[in-house]
Amino acid sequence: MKFHTNRLQPKRFGALFLAASMLTLSACGSDSISYEPLTEEDDTVYNICIVQSEDNTELNQIQQGFQDALTDLFGENHVNVTVQVANSETSVDDINSTYTSDENTQLIFANGSSALTSAAFYTEDIPVVGAGVIDFQSALHTPDSEWDAKTGTNVTGISSRPPIAAQLSLLIEATSDLQTVGILYCPEDTDAIYQNEILEDYLDQAGIAWREYEIPSTEAAITEHETSIDTETSGSTISGDKVVANSAKEGSEIDVESIGESNVLFGLNSTNSARSAKISANWTQDINDPVSYDLGSTTEEIVNYAASQSSAFFISANSYLDDQIDTIASIANATGTTTVSADTTIASKTLVSLYVDPYNEGYSAGKLAYRILVNGDDPGSIKITGTNADDATKLYQDTIAEQFGLTFGKSFSEVDDFLSTYVPGTNTERISSEEE
Repeated sequence: MKFHTNRLQPKRFGALFLAASMLTLSACGSDSISYEPLTEEDDTVYNICIVQSEDNTELNQIQQGFQDALTDLFGENHVNVTVQVANSETSVDDINSTYTSDENTQLIFANGSSALTSAAFYTEDIPVVGAGVIDFQSALHTPDSEWDAKTGTNVTGISSRPPIAAQLSLLIEATSDLQTVGILYCPEDTDAIYQNEILEDYLDQAGIAWREYEIPSTEAAITEHETSIDTETSGSTISGDKVVANSAKEGSEIDVESIGESNVLFGLNSTNSARSAKISANWTQDINDPVSYDLGSTTEEIVNYAASQSSAFFISANSYLDDQIDTIASIANATGTTTVSADTTIASKTLVSLYVDPYNEGYSAGKLAYRILVNGDDPGSIKITGTNADDATKLYQDTIAEQFGLTFGKSFSEVDDFLSTYVPGTNTERISSEEE
């Protein structure tokens, strides 16, 4: 077993933490736009339509933030909001087809990846603001050579991707001797691959060795993440967030075809459509036998093997591994392997995690709607932004921390206490409050 003590190596920790801090600061931006709520004398009414990929807690909180921003900025009397949530009977394509055929629709808020992909397919004229989307580039099929976080089209939005540099900080702060990072993911989970590749760049800059380990997906996980995609139409079937080649970025540039499967969606969900796991250039363990497990290996076998090589495990946000986290956590805890996540679904099972308030994402998206409709800003020229590290809350699980002999300072909150008491939107700076 390789249980950690509560003593960190000062020189190594200091250097790595400085590197992570610099990366975090470089990822932050500022909102210098001025917002002025509409006056009672203004009789303009804007028709805004909301399409949501599915009914779940995260997307519902994003929607609440968006609608509260509309109330604060436009005023209840200045917006006419229509909301439709996709389900087993009504797809995002059905909803967007209706919205885009209505000449009164002035803006579509697409909440969720499939909602955004579909909305962008159905209209090139009506402004679309997206949220609940980790990778806009892939969702919109934008080639890497043309991507500068501005779409140049009728689409903009706020990314759900958590600050990756802050997760590097978590890895460093929670692991007393961080030598190697095992990155666990399902091969079909292209949002995970996208986040992993960004983290890997940061790890390379910090000189930390890493290796990816593919965990076989369960049928339930794939179904859960794909319930809102309509497999009968072209609007959202070839979803950008399911396209992977040698890298997530390269995947967004290729045309996708089913590989020996009965339909496109199933073909994209097969391992044939996902790239192979990667290993960092400075990885030294088992370098002559880099695989050491085959496609028939079980989750338990792969995670045990990964734990024998890794100081810490990283699991990305919105991971397909949420229904296998008990197995992963049990092995990690038994072997003294740190677990780091950015997914509140599995946060109580990992040593440390990062919480990003979905409400704030929706509120920020509401600001974009104001800029487009009131200020007349071009959505294609508005840079897609995400969460700053300052807006994320660092969490730890006290039972695992006690088992590892670790203590965490005031910058961390205990995960169960925090999630059971925190009200979404508590820390959001609302426009109406700013003016009072």
